[in-house]
Amino acid sequence: MTAVPAAPTHWVVRMNHRNRSASWLIVAAVLAVHFLEQGYGPWAWWLMVLQFLVYPHIVYLRARYAKDPLAAEIQNMLLDNFCFGLWAAALGFPLWIAYTLVICGCINMTAFRALKGGLQALAAVALGAALVVAVAGWRFTPGTSLSVSALSMLCLSVYLVLFARGAHTRTVVLSATRAKLRQREAALQSQLQAVQSLQAQLTEQAHRDPLTGLYNRRYLDTALQRELEGCAGEGATLALLLIDLDHFKQINDRHGHAAGDEVLRQVAVLLLQTMRPSDICCRYGGEEFLALLPGMGLQTAVDRAQALRQQVAERCWLADGQPVGVTLSVGVACAHNAAMAPAALIDLADRALYQAKSGGRNRVCVAGAAPVAETDGAATPVVPAAY
Repeated sequence: MTAVPAAPTHWVVRMNHRNRSASWLIVAAVLAVHFLEQGYGPWAWWLMVLQFLVYPHIVYLRARYAKDPLAAEIQNMLLDNFCFGLWAAALGFPLWIAYTLVICGCINMTAFRALKGGLQALAAVALGAALVVAVAGWRFTPGTSLSVSALSMLCLSVYLVLFARGAHTRTVVLSATRAKLRQREAALQSQLQAVQSLQAQLTEQAHRDPLTGLYNRRYLDTALQRELEGCAGEGATLALLLIDLDHFKQINDRHGHAAGDEVLRQVAVLLLQTMRPSDICCRYGGEEFLALLPGMGLQTAVDRAQALRQQVAERCWLADGQPVGVTLSVGVACAHNAAMAPAALIDLADRALYQAKSGGRNRVCVAGAAPVAETDGAATPVVPAAY
């Protein structure tokens, strides 16, 4: 059977046992000298041995094995003061002996229970003294010899030094514990920042298309609703461009999917270069891109789409080292109504894109309006559709 290790003794119990054992030994020496000088009989000597040499170990064991060691030790300290009152009255209140006993007991209680503890200690002393006076009568002989007075001073000094040493030890331990806690707190803060940074990275990765680095459909679902509400709250418009690469399948078929992916990445870079900081560009799916343009009116959005279409058409594109023609078809829609649903706005742009593709591609269209295509370098005017 495995033995259960004993619980560690409460530090207050250990400290008081150490202080009692050392300082009370000197008290016993003080009383021994006083007894010799005053001619006290055997009973006084036996009581002194029991009180100041045996008693400290008995109350230590009592507190150590109590259910609540600290509460038991507080009771022990009150019992100390009660006994000090008994001894002070029984000896006739010798000044230095009585003062040493009472002040040590009050200091001990005050250290653990503040002023309330000091008052309790004095009450316990008074109770002990009153009991002796009630039984044996009042006796007052305050004088002590020089040797007794000197030993009393030594006892008081030793007790105060031991008490200060205990306080210093606890202060050092507390300071070290606080330093460790600060280090652990700093480590936890660092870990928390790392976790938050990783969380932000994971969130960003979850919202990004891995090929182009643009936002994905998942992010679009949240962003479009947010932008619609924001523009509606400000009384502004929200333009949407739905962009499709013309005949992209032919690029994949002729040059391979790696070349097609490279074209998609380059188009994504171009889109980002032409966007404002407030604009949101997403890869909508396959070779389709979607751009949200907050605060932009329909005609301005059409002009922006036309400029983008021209840039793509005029640029020299390479796929697998070979030149390849890349053009765009763009469907434009604009939300003026705060009640417009995100799906309805996308549907308008999708119908405009279908019109552009069915009209010959490489052009910009608004749903229900004439297509905008490049003819002789100038853009054909657009008649905005009514919503």
